[in-house]
Amino acid sequence: MIMSSRLNQGNAHYRIGPLTTYVDARELERKFERAVAGERVTYAIGPAVSLNAATAALARSWHDAGLCLLLREREGGGRGFRYFVQKRELAVAGADDAADGPAIRGRPEEKLLHVLEDMAERGGALPSLDMLADLAGLPTRNSADYRLRLLIDGGFVRVRRDGPNRFVDILRQEAGQ
Repeated sequence: MIMSSRLNQGNAHYRIGPLTTYVDARELERKFERAVAGERVTYAIGPAVSLNAATAALARSWHDAGLCLLLREREGGGRGFRYFVQKRELAVAGADDAADGPAIRGRPEEKLLHVLEDMAERGGALPSLDMLADLAGLPTRNSADYRLRLLIDGGFVRVRRDGPNRFVDILRQEAGQ
């Protein structure tokens, strides 16, 4: 008796479970900055939030800094959730303090800036994004890359190349230091 090694496509069943969809982290940041105290901003829709997703990490960092509440509501017949950040009064008061640029006090960018200041002071080359994430207590290399770009865009640091190495220059320190 000879048996075929081919799959019978008529009997094969494929199923992809529900996936979580995230708002772009930069878009979430823009919406959160414009939100008034008590306003909810959706950051994800799906069955569960991954702690490794940049958007979820951003929402968690705001929560840890006391800037928002993290909420969820059932969505679409009980198959998943809509995840929100609800801006707290503290976040609105903190935004008014930063007239000369983006506020980073109490945010992950502040930790990264301190790490970068130490590196600039020692004159060492900028390490990999994985190492920056470890040193600043960020969840992933993508989070380190995102926060570094926020610091560059905010005018806090500049990254320059010198041969194969990258170096960081501190352009301004956090307000209040």
